[in-house]
Formats: sequence, C-alpha cells, structure tokens
Amino acid sequence: MSTRQRVAVVTGGGGGIGGAIAEELGRDGWFVVTVDPLVTLDGAEQLPEPEETTAGRIVAAGGSARASAVSVTDAEAVGGLFRELAEEHGGLDAVVNVAGITRQTYFASGTEEDWLAVLAVHLEGYLNVLDAALPLMAAAGHGRILGVTSGSGWRAADAGAYSCAKRAIAALTWELGRQAPPGVAVNAVSPIAATRMVAAALERARQMGGASRGGGLSLFSTMPGPEHLGPLGAHLVGDGFGWCRGRVLFAGGPEVAVIDEPHLLEVVRTDGVVSLARVLEAVVPRAFATAEANQASDGASNPRFGPIFDEPASAEPTSSPVRSCAVVSDRPLLAASVSAALEARSLSCHPVEVTRGFADAAAALGALVEATGPIDAVVVAPAGHGPAAAATGGWKGVLAEHGGIVEDIHADAGWARAVADYAAASGRTVALVTLTDATTAGGRSRAQASTQLARAAAGATEGRVTAFTAGIEASEDDAARPVGALVAHLLGHPEATALAGAELVVGAGWLGLRSHPRPIGTVTYGGPAVPDWLDTTLQQVVGAR
Repeated sequence: MSTRQRVAVVTGGGGGIGGAIAEELGRDGWFVVTVDPLVTLDGAEQLPEPEETTAGRIVAAGGSARASAVSVTDAEAVGGLFRELAEEHGGLDAVVNVAGITRQTYFASGTEEDWLAVLAVHLEGYLNVLDAALPLMAAAGHGRILGVTSGSGWRAADAGAYSCAKRAIAALTWELGRQAPPGVAVNAVSPIAATRMVAAALERARQMGGASRGGGLSLFSTMPGPEHLGPLGAHLVGDGFGWCRGRVLFAGGPEVAVIDEPHLLEVVRTDGVVSLARVLEAVVPRAFATAEANQASDGASNPRFGPIFDEPASAEPTSSPVRSCAVVSDRPLLAASVSAALEARSLSCHPVEVTRGFADAAAALGALVEATGPIDAVVVAPAGHGPAAAATGGWKGVLAEHGGIVEDIHADAGWARAVADYAAASGRTVALVTLTDATTAGGRSRAQASTQLARAAAGATEGRVTAFTAGIEASEDDAARPVGALVAHLLGHPEATALAGAELVVGAGWLGLRSHPRPIGTVTYGGPAVPDWLDTTLQQVVGAR
C-alpha cells in the first residue's frame, strides 16, 4: 500500500457496535464513512437527525469522516458510494457491515412482511455490500471485509429470519474465505454487547416466555458496552490481520472465541448396498444419533458394525406413527424416489406443488387436508435458484451462486410456518423434512439456514413439530435413491427423532452428519485494549484447522 490515508466504510455506523468500531478506526487515522439511514430498530420509521453523529464525533476528535444515509438494501446506491470513495481516495481498504434491524420473527410466529424485511437487511444487504466491495478490492489486490453474524445463527435459538440470515452469513464467510481474491480477507464477527437491539430481543423473549428466543443471551446488565468492541473490530480489519481468512470470531468484550465451521462427524456408504434401510437401521442409532448428541464421533476404536452393507432389510419394518405424507417438490426424480420409499413402508403420499410464500403454502396444505384428510408429515424438496450468472468459480462464483437465496429461505420458511400452523390448529403432531439442493455455495448456505430454523421447531411448537433437514450435495440421479431411503427412515423409525435439527447431508455415494458451529478455542484478555499477542494465540487455536 501507498502512504495514502486508509478508507473504511462502516454500515450501521450511526451507533452501537458499528459506531464504536467507526470511532476506533477514526482514532487510528482512517477516513471513515458511516453508512446508516438512521431508522428505528425495526427499520420502519426514519429517526430525526441527531445533533451529534458518529462522523461528527470523529471529526471533532481530530479525525476524518463523513456520514451517508444510504441503505444496504439499495444495491445500486451502495455500489455507487463504494466506487465514488475508491475514485476520490485512491481505494477502499475495509468494510465493516453492522447494519441490521430487529423484528419479531420466530419459527411459529411473526408476519411474512417482517420475515422479508429482516432477510432483506441482514442477508440481502450484506450480499449487496460484498457485490460492491469485492471487485474494487480484487482489482487493488488489497482489502478487508468484516461481516456480522450472531450467536442466534449458530446456537439453537428461536429467532426465525434473524437466525436464518445470520447462519447464512456465517456459511458465506466460510465459503468466501477459501475463495477470496489475493490480498483480500473476508471474516465475520459474532458480537455480544449491551445494545438497543439486544435489549429489544431480550425484552421480547421475556414477554413471550421463551428463553431460547433471546438467542442464548442473558444477564444484560453484565454484558460489555458496545464501546468495548471498538478496538477489536478495528483490529480485525487492520493490515496485520490479513493472515485470518474465512473465520467467524465470537467477540464478547473481554474475550474472543473461534467458531468452528461445521464438519462431517459420521459418513456411511450408500452405493453398492444391498439394503439402505438395513444400513440406516444400524448406523442411525449407533453412530449418527450418538454423534449428534455429543457433537463428536465415537469411532476410532473397535469396529462398530458388522457386514451391514451386504445384509437384506429386516423382515418386518418398524411401525411408524406416520400414515399420510405430503410431498412438496418440483424435482420429479427425487419426489418419485421419496414417495416410493415411503409407500414401501405403507405410508400414503400426496404430491403438492411447490409454492413460495406463507399464505400460498398454507393454502396448498389446507387444500390437501380438505381433499385427503389429516396428514402426519410434510416433505419439502424444492429446486433452488441456480447461479445468477454463468458459473465462473472463485469468489465471483460464490457470490453468483447466492443469487436468490433470500427467496429460497423465504420459501422454506413458508412451509415451516404452514406446518406449524396446521399442527397447532389440528392438535396433531407433524414431522417436517426439508431437503435442500446444496450443490452450489448458495445452496449450502441455504441448507445451513434450514437446519438453523429446524433446531427451533420442537421448542417453538411445544413439541408438535419435529423438523429434519438434509442438504443434497449430489446430482438428482445420484441422490434420489439414498434420499428416499433417508426420508423413509426419518419418518418411519421412532429412533430417528434423535436427528431432529441435525445437519444431514447426502453426497454422491455417501450419506453423512455434520457438526453444528461451536467454539473451538477462546482467548480471554479483559478488553477493550487488544493485546499484542492476540493474533499469535488465535493462530494456534485455528492452526490445526
């Protein structure tokens, strides 16, 4: 880099964590642009211009800054701002995307409008930021991008659209970390601080009587203030932190933890097998359920299974409480395989057209029930959006493959809501299986968002909905048979409920179980000042991975 002044954009920089990071960057000599439309917490109403802005405080303290009222939801405006800054100042060195709103969206409640608004700001808005920043940084051969995820996106929490968006951001961070342009580092931070947004979330959780709706947060009075995260946030986009790429870091003021990317815990072969039903009957309770409960494999000792791949199916299949199932899919081969496997277990299958939207999903499910009678399960297996542009590989391909992810998550959420409403209205227990096309980077992010949503199903519905998910990372030809067998086992075997909320995955010739994101190592230093040795210790935490 030349000796020119470094330039940083902080979205959501009008206050809270974004404002704290912006002010710290200003003290460090950066030219800071705070991007904040200055709206209420739910994003619905414009706030009056405060007498003292973050940019104003930076300038008053002797720094360089200006404010922008651009919204991250306006892709054209974000792109124009970033290009303008690069032209005027010779480059764009860092972007910190803190922008967000909070509305009441849960697994079983919250309006469709609120779901779409939260997804638009937190997920679509971040994609707009990446689309605008990465080309400039790639051309310059230098840049730092820091996204913001949340514990609600990697812990089991009933936070609906917010959880889905934040899990997708974490997944996108892990994907981009492997594909970022030379000289560019993309990371994400999962912060916790006593902000207005956290206070609002905790108050809603208290009023709703559900601790899980707080995203695992508690003891607001003991949380650090947002000012405690300013020095760390500035450090994470500094020149010296370029060694770290594609990482999600929890930041709690006095400590930092590395959040591990989901990884395969158990894998079982599915091709060349005499009976997949027999394989699943042995492997699910002995390996998958145990690994899901412990978040670790208990293999690597004596072999756990005999000749299961060569054994026929049990003479009499296990009885199942599921008798009638809706199969919602626009993937004919997959739907046929699922239906055949279920019908082989004496389950009645009813095809339903794929719809997108809460009202349409509810109407389609209601029409089916009226025509056929009560149902016990719904299998949702829609095709996802393909890449928004021709696949190019690298970071451009990752971004292109996330085109349409908001619409896809919205569609998945619509069917989850329809099932939750039907279960509540009918007083029945219903199983939900969501099968996601995860052959692209965007599909894998969608699959993780689907799993995050499923983890809240039982608690959000008083046990009426049991939700399973599987990401399909193989072609329809390769995946149809094992997916059918998997769905039949999930709905037809009582022991399979141990995999509710698990991240199952189907590959070409195999079926596996992935871990949930979780801390793999924590550094406690008291904060807010960042110690000189922080990076070397974090490098040791992530080194083995």
